[in-house]
Amino acid sequence: MKKLFILSIISLVIISCGKKGGATDSTYTPATPEEGAWHTACSKCHNIKRATPSGHTAAEWTTIVDKMQNKRGGHQFTDEQKVLILKYLSAGAKS
Repeated sequence: MKKLFILSIISLVIISCGKKGGATDSTYTPATPEEGAWHTACSKCHNIKRATPSGHTAAEWTTIVDKMQNKRGGHQFTDEQKVLILKYLSAGAKS
């Protein structure tokens, strides 16, 4: 009985740790490489399914992505990923 209880606790901890931030929709398929880079990088910390790039201008997105990249404990993007992410967000950004 004691072993079962301990195994149950360990299972709950493992499940909880696996759900930090990211999207849980395993059926998600990005339409473009840019969207894929955005989803891969941003869903590590944010529970996202689809972007709402129209919430910011392209200049604002640049500032936001820089802040997220440099945030302590945040996801570090490669230069190539950052270019793709900004291309994706800027394409749908508000004027």
